[in-house]
Amino acid sequence: MSQYNIHIASQLSGVAAATIRAWEKRYKALVPDRADNGHRLYSDIDIEKLTMLQLLTQSGHTISKIARSNVEELKELLKKQERIQQSEPVDLDSVDIDTQRMLTGILLALAAYKLDIISYELEKAKRRLGPRDFALSVIVPLFREIGIRVMQNTLSIVQEHTLSAIVQFHMGQVIAQSYTLQHGDKSSIILAAPEGEMHEIGLLAACLLCVQYRVPFLFLGKDLPAQALCEAAVQLNPKAILLGVTKGHELSETLTLQKFISDVKLNIPASTTIMIGGNIKPYVRTELERSNVGYLPTLESLDQFLREFH
Repeated sequence: MSQYNIHIASQLSGVAAATIRAWEKRYKALVPDRADNGHRLYSDIDIEKLTMLQLLTQSGHTISKIARSNVEELKELLKKQERIQQSEPVDLDSVDIDTQRMLTGILLALAAYKLDIISYELEKAKRRLGPRDFALSVIVPLFREIGIRVMQNTLSIVQEHTLSAIVQFHMGQVIAQSYTLQHGDKSSIILAAPEGEMHEIGLLAACLLCVQYRVPFLFLGKDLPAQALCEAAVQLNPKAILLGVTKGHELSETLTLQKFISDVKLNIPASTTIMIGGNIKPYVRTELERSNVGYLPTLESLDQFLREFH
């Protein structure tokens, strides 16, 4: 079983080291092991308990009343709390989340494969932040840092994929809930990654921005052939199609972005605008502009676009 010093325990759980010491001394919340030098050593179970205590106290529970509860008892309290939060609106103005600390904790948890901690942190952010801030303040900076660490070989592809799967689950919950609120309205925007594009985190974040601004949308996922996209566009007649691109130009050995868009434009309603989001080369951007295809290089630029979208 892994053991961590108080500084790592603080980062993994999101509880300040001074608070951990106070909870131990005043409320006997934990009894950590001690190293030969007398320093505290925290187990995986200790980290899990600290994380849940943090979540519960942020939700209004008094530490003195829950400090001596075991992990299973705390899990039951969290389940009850989640049911309450689902039935009552959250006052976002009263919530203060240290996103930088949260991101640091998620990265440390990922390095140690503490997937439950990652999920707890994302659940907390998802509930306490609006869709926009969840996307721009948590998801975007998190994956920018992940990309840097993968390039520097300080994070493995397996870890990147593991985090992506967890993040996609939490983002998907917000998107699915939004679908139930659209009441059958036709989608104003279709979002997809063209054939050959296998990344969709950015598009999912774009969906969260649509949720924020109450723009009806349909997410069609990654690696979508032009024919399938055209079929959806003909049926829904959207105002815009947003394509997420990471490769820049060549989608595959036989298909370029320009060819894909040309095929789409021939078979969709003339009133539908095509937008490209992500990474494309400057000369490709010039070619697309000549074809009246819009370009949104960042999620921040999409955010501005959706603010004014009607």
